[in-house]
Amino acid sequence: MSTRSESGLDLDEDAKPRFWRDTIITREQCTSEKARRLYDYWDGLRAGRKMPNRRDIDPVDIWPLLPNIHLSDWFTDPDRIRYRLAGTELVASIGREISGRWLAEFHTDPADLQETLSLYRKVIAAGAPIFGSTIATNLRVEVVEVEWELCPLAGNGHDVTHFIGLED
Repeated sequence: MSTRSESGLDLDEDAKPRFWRDTIITREQCTSEKARRLYDYWDGLRAGRKMPNRRDIDPVDIWPLLPNIHLSDWFTDPDRIRYRLAGTELVASIGREISGRWLAEFHTDPADLQETLSLYRKVIAAGAPIFGSTIATNLRVEVVEVEWELCPLAGNGHDVTHFIGLED
């Protein structure tokens, strides 16, 4: 049985809640124009390669997307993420600066941390972007559905060492 909440979201009483859980979607299912533009930019930078290099990214080329962009570095042994930079819209939504910080510093719930790391691992395994959707709250005290994208970047021409992502 499905009912509609006050926020307008359909609530399926028999389903597990999706709140704060990431759902991977296809590029075709993604409705975010910003995410589609980032993908087109990333794809154009590949120039016949599996993925672009980190140094191929030019912020001037994606100026309108920068408030929603994050760049991150991948470290192994143990696997972890450090955010190199986060756009102003992401910082405003989260309510704190994440640039220069480790994912584990603000994802303190171990289950959330592992779920997020698993998304990065999927991108590494595929060597290709993933798109997703998450129902969440933000600092503005709204319930929103966020569409996001996470794209791999190489540091040495072929291994994933960095990511460029977008949340809209």
